Amino acid sequence: MGTTWPFTGRGATLDEVRELLGTSGGHGVVVAGEAGVGKTRLATEALNRLEPGRYRVVRVGATRAGARIPFGAFGHVLPARRPGTAVINPLRWAADAVGSQGDPARLLLAVDDAHLLDPSSAALVHHLVVHERARVLATVRTGESMPDPVLALWKDDLARRLELEPLPVAETGTVLEAVLGGQVESGTTRRLWRETRGNLLFLRELVLAGTAAGRLAQARGVWRWRGDLPLTPRLGELVEARLGTVGPDELAVLEYVTFGEPVGVPVLAALTSPEAVERAEERHVIDLVRRGRRLQAWLAHPLFGEVTRDRTPVLRARRRRAALADAVERTGMGRREDLLRVAVWRLDSGTAAAPALAVQACLRARGAYDLVLAERFARAALEAGGGLEAALPLAGIMYVTGRAEEGETLLATVAASPADRPRTDRERSRYATTRALGLVLALGRGEDALRLLDEARTGMTGRVELRDMDLLGARVHLLLGEFAPAREALGRARASGPMPEDQAVHAVAADCVEKAHAGRAEECLRLIGGLPAGAVGWRHEVSAVELDLACARMLALLFSGAAGRAEAASRDMLERFAGYGEWDLGVAAFLGHRAQIQRVRGAIQDALRSCREGVARLGAGRGDGRTGFAGLCHGEMAQSAALLGDLPAAERALAEAGRRTLPTYYLIDFPYRLAGTWVTLLRDGASAARDAALATAAEAGAHGMHGYEMFALHDAVRLGEPGRAAGRLAELAARMDGPLVQTCARHAASAAARDGGALDAVAEDFAGMGLILHAAEAAAMAARAHRRAGSGRASQASEIRAWSLARHCQGARTPALTGLAAPGLTERQLEIARFAAQGLGNREIAERLVLSIRTVANHLGAVYDRLGVRDRSDLPAALTRDGPRTSPQVERLPRDRRPGI
Repeated sequence: MGTTWPFTGRGATLDEVRELLGTSGGHGVVVAGEAGVGKTRLATEALNRLEPGRYRVVRVGATRAGARIPFGAFGHVLPARRPGTAVINPLRWAADAVGSQGDPARLLLAVDDAHLLDPSSAALVHHLVVHERARVLATVRTGESMPDPVLALWKDDLARRLELEPLPVAETGTVLEAVLGGQVESGTTRRLWRETRGNLLFLRELVLAGTAAGRLAQARGVWRWRGDLPLTPRLGELVEARLGTVGPDELAVLEYVTFGEPVGVPVLAALTSPEAVERAEERHVIDLVRRGRRLQAWLAHPLFGEVTRDRTPVLRARRRRAALADAVERTGMGRREDLLRVAVWRLDSGTAAAPALAVQACLRARGAYDLVLAERFARAALEAGGGLEAALPLAGIMYVTGRAEEGETLLATVAASPADRPRTDRERSRYATTRALGLVLALGRGEDALRLLDEARTGMTGRVELRDMDLLGARVHLLLGEFAPAREALGRARASGPMPEDQAVHAVAADCVEKAHAGRAEECLRLIGGLPAGAVGWRHEVSAVELDLACARMLALLFSGAAGRAEAASRDMLERFAGYGEWDLGVAAFLGHRAQIQRVRGAIQDALRSCREGVARLGAGRGDGRTGFAGLCHGEMAQSAALLGDLPAAERALAEAGRRTLPTYYLIDFPYRLAGTWVTLLRDGASAARDAALATAAEAGAHGMHGYEMFALHDAVRLGEPGRAAGRLAELAARMDGPLVQTCARHAASAAARDGGALDAVAEDFAGMGLILHAAEAAAMAARAHRRAGSGRASQASEIRAWSLARHCQGARTPALTGLAAPGLTERQLEIARFAAQGLGNREIAERLVLSIRTVANHLGAVYDRLGVRDRSDLPAALTRDGPRTSPQVERLPRDRRPGI
C-alpha cells in the first residue's frame, strides 16, 4: 500500500472546482471543511489537472508558526529587499513582486490552510484578487477563526466557497476498494465509516494500522475487519489534536461517556457536575441528543473514545465503570437495556454479581446478536458456578460460531457431572433442544437430532417441555425438506393447548417457512404481519426465530413476484445484523438470499459481490469444511458466474457448494441444485441443461417446494423447452400466490405457441415486477416469433426492447439473448432522439443544436426506422434511461462467449 492514496470518491467536487477555475465569472474557489476531509488533496488534484499553460501557479502553505511573520507565507516567493532601500507601501511592493511576472489573468494563487495566514499575507491575497491581478484556490478549516481578508473572499462574492463534507458510506467504500485493490465487505466499510465519520485522514491511519496488525485482511478474496481497533501513536496524536486541551473536569465527563455511551445527562451531571458537562459540550467533546424525553450524552467523534480508553489508567477505568453501574442501579434500571449495560460495567470493573445476573446478561447480549459479549458473560457465569444454566447458552454460541466440537464436549461434560446434569423436565428440554440444534445447524446430523428429541420425551410430562420437542422437531424436518412430518409435529404442538408467546412465535416461524416455500405467500406474510410488536424480542435460540421469519418473508416476496420488496427486506436485515459480533452464519444467510434476489432481478455483478461476502462469512465449518448456508452462497455464486459465461468460475463454485453443503440444510441450500442447470448449459449444452432443469423441478415438487419448482420449470422455458414445462406451470399458477407464477405460465404457453404479441406482453409484465433479465429474454423470444411470422417491424421493436433491457443485466448471457443486436445510432441521432423523447419539437431541437429543422426531421426518420417505432411518442419506451450505445456498427455478443442452444 503506497504512501499516496489514489484520488477517488470526489469526482463531482473536483469537476466543480475545475469548472469554477475555468469560468469567466468570479475569481476562484475556497474549499472549506474539517481537518482531514481531503481539502488539500482535492486542491492538489485540481491543480494537477489544469490545462497546461493556462495558469502561472504560485503555491502558498500557511502555518501557525509562519502566522507571526509578516508575509511569512510568501517568504519563498517575495524577493529580498536591496540594502539601503525602504519600502513605503509593503503591500504594494509585495503585490508587484508576486503579480508582475506575465499576464495577471494567468496568475493563480494556491493557498493551503488560508485560515492560518498572517495578516500581511491575507491582505496580499485579498488585494491581488480584488484588483483582478490573480485568481485564488484556497483551503480553509471550518470552525477556525479567519483573518478578515480571507473571510472577505467569499463574503464579498470574490470567490465561491465550497463545503467539502466528510465522505458518505458509499464513497468510503469506493476509496477503500481503490486503496486495497479488491472487494471490501460492506459491514467493514460501514464500521470504518462509523469510526472515522468519513474523515479521510483518520480512515487512512486506521487502514494502515489495521493491515499492519492483521485486523484488516482478505478472507476468500474479500477484505474484512476482524477484532478491535488498533490505536497507533500517529492516530492517537491526530485524535488528541482534534480533542485539544481538556481540563480535568471535562476529562472526567469524557471518560464516563467513553465507558458508558450513551449516558443520561442527569446521571452524568451527578457523577461530575452540570458545569463540567456544559463545558464538555461547548468544546465539542460530547454531543447532547434528545431521545424522546431523555437527554443523553454521546461522544462527539467515535475515535475520541478509542483514544480515551487507551489513555485512561486501568484502575481509574475500573472505578469509572463501577460508578456508572452504581448510578444506573440507583435509578431502578427501568429500561430494558439497563440490565445489560450494568452487567457489562460490573464485569469490566471486577465487581460482577452472582452468576444468575451474568446468565441473564448473556441471554440479553445473545438476543442483541452480540455473541462476543454473550460468550464473555456465559464464561464468567460458568466460572462463578453457574453450572448447566451457564453451559447451555455457551454451547449454543459455540455451535453457531464454528466450534461445534467444543460445544459437544462442554455439554457432555455437564451431562456427566452429578451436580450439573439435567434432572427436571425444563432442564432436560433445554439440554435436548440446545444440543439438537447444534447437531442440525453445525454438524449436519439431522437423524441424530430427531433421535435425541425422541429420547428426551421419554418420561417427560410437562406440556410446555413436550411442546418444545415438537416445535424443534418441526424445524428439523423443515430443514431436511420434509414438509409432511414437519406439519405433523407442528400440529401436535398446537393440539397440546395454548402456547406462551415464545412458543407461539416459534410455531408461526415454522409455519411461515413451509408456506413461503410452498408458494403460499399471502398466508406467510399475513402470519408475520399478525405477530404482536416485540414478539421476537425474546429468543429461545441464537437468532433462530428472527432469522427464520426474515428469510421466509424474503422468499415469500420473491416467489410471489415482489422482487423489489424482497431486496429491500434483505438490505434492511443486513444493515440490522451485519455489524454484530461474530454471528457470521446468520449474516451469510442474508447475503446468500440477497444474492439470490439480485440474480433473479438481473443484477448479476451485484449478486456476485453479495456471494463473495457471504462466502467470506462462512468460515471453516466443521472438520471436513462443511458448513451451513454453503449451498446457498456458493450455489448462487455458481449460477451468477454461469450467467456471465464464466465456466471455470461456475464449476469451482458448484464444486465448493457440493463439498461444503451440510445435509441438514437441504431446504436452505436448494439454490445449489438450481445452479447446476446453468453450469450444465455451459459445459454440456442446452439439451442437457433442459433435462437438468426439469429434473430439478421434479425434485423440488416432490418435496412441496413449489417456489423453487416454479423457477426450475421457468429455467426450462428460458432454455428453449416451453412445451415440457407449460402444463406443470399452469398447475402451479392455480395453487401459488402472486403474479410471478402466472407470468411464468404465460411465458411457457406463449413461447410454445410462438406468439410474438403474447411474449411482448409477458416481457412487459416481467419488467413491471423488476425481473429485468426475464423481461429481456421474453422480448428476445418475441422478436424471433415476430420474425418467423414475417413481421419485420414488430420483430425489430421487440429486439430493441430486449437489447435495452439486457443492458441493465450487468453482462448476463443466456441462450435467449444470443445474437441479440444493438441498434446502431450515431451520436447526433441519439442526441436528437433523447430530446424528442423528452417532448421537444423539431424546431426546439434545431435551435438547441444549431441545425435546420429539415436535418432534425431526417435524423428522426432514421431513428424511427432503426428503433422500429412509429413516431416520437414511442421513443421513451424504446430508449432506456441510458439510451442505446452510439456506434454505427451492429453490436453482438461475442461468439466465443455464447452459450450453446
